[in-house]
Amino acid sequence: MPEGTEVARRLLDGGREAWDRFEREYRLVVLKAVHATARKFGAGAADVEDAASQVFLELLQDDGRVLRSFRGTSAFTTWLTVIAYRVAAREFSRRLRARQLESARAAGPVAPPRDDAEVLEFLERLPEQDRRALVLFHIEGASYREISASLGLPPNQVGMVLLRAREKLGRLIAGRGAGEAGS
Repeated sequence: MPEGTEVARRLLDGGREAWDRFEREYRLVVLKAVHATARKFGAGAADVEDAASQVFLELLQDDGRVLRSFRGTSAFTTWLTVIAYRVAAREFSRRLRARQLESARAAGPVAPPRDDAEVLEFLERLPEQDRRALVLFHIEGASYREISASLGLPPNQVGMVLLRAREKLGRLIAGRGAGEAGS
């Protein structure tokens, strides 16, 4: 395979033939990255194909903005793999949120807690880390970095801890506390 900057230049300057050649040469690189990401999100085969297509679309979107961002400081396949991971993760995340939202809508409306005391009661039923993360973020207004330091978590895990804690709290409220939130 040619050097990355040459690949990018050829693709941006070329037409359909350049695109076809690029797709043939790099499709497996993209699919491998998308498949690895799909496993983390529990995505199916149709989702993988859609995400792989999205990777190729984003490379050329806005007059090749993403493709033009390649500077040659790494191997082209490494750069393309990172782009594919990012696009696939964003796509799978979006689809997962949409499915969760649809599932929540299908379950019907949930009456909100009656007052702050009821919210605190539900918070007390959460595991310690979840409760502390929610209180730090939503009540005390702490940043992810501050939550990370307080809970001893890597900063990139704070968002997921908050997401899961909110989901557990939502299940408790929906079930009106019948049982524990679990982990």
